[in-house]
Amino acid sequence: MYKTILIYADQFSGFERRLEVAAALARDHDAHLIGTTASGGAQLDYLVFGAATLAPPPPLDYAPLREAAREQLLRFDSSCKRLGVLSYETRFQDSSAADALILQSLYCDLLIAGQSDMSDPGLIWSTRLPGYLALHCPRPLLVIPDAGDAATVPGRSIVIGWNASAAASRAVAGAMPLLQRAQRVQIAVFNPRQRFGQHGDEPGADLATYLARHGVRVEVHSSVTAEQYGMALCRHAVDSGADLIVAGAYGHSRFQEWILGGTTRHLLSQAKLPVLLSH
Repeated sequence: MYKTILIYADQFSGFERRLEVAAALARDHDAHLIGTTASGGAQLDYLVFGAATLAPPPPLDYAPLREAAREQLLRFDSSCKRLGVLSYETRFQDSSAADALILQSLYCDLLIAGQSDMSDPGLIWSTRLPGYLALHCPRPLLVIPDAGDAATVPGRSIVIGWNASAAASRAVAGAMPLLQRAQRVQIAVFNPRQRFGQHGDEPGADLATYLARHGVRVEVHSSVTAEQYGMALCRHAVDSGADLIVAGAYGHSRFQEWILGGTTRHLLSQAKLPVLLSH
């Protein structure tokens, strides 16, 4: 079970929706919930002093950044009381959001974030925070869409995007507490002949056996498609009524993922339901 859950207490749209999911998971798993914010001061230093060779740096005032972050923690605290979270705490870190979350995720079971990342003062430059966390976070990352239906706890019906990669295997392990509670679990394998040596004669069968030993009953869906893998996975999840996708992050090179577009990028930006990722 997840016993420590970390959520980024950001100022993006959809924060309350993400917090409702985090609170429900904390209640279901009897887990401790940590809400964290960051000032973004480290990034401000980098930008200002990096340009100091061109002109003298202006005086820096970090107070507004710190105040905004602490106000968000007060909002988190108030919402946790309203949602009935029994065990929680707030943490403030005078650093970038990415650094704060990666450091604190060393000591949690699950990290929850949203799809957006551009309106937070803790993110002064345009890094894609969910993608960065998926690549560098040592724990599974649960990404909650910013918009959609009313927040529900994901995990009733789960689709695993299985490509027989190490990243996908780690994602399955990270999702085990949810998989064991799910009413329906599907293993989706697309174009298995492309990785025949890893899938074996019966694509998905080895994973199904592994999950069965953990008490998870699964179905295997194998198909051939001309669609991009992420698009095919999202379509299948929606068509089957799933409420969670489990997949490995960055199965290809970072150049392919970010410059040419890839599965991870599609899942982070286009998925209409929660996605659990591990690298």
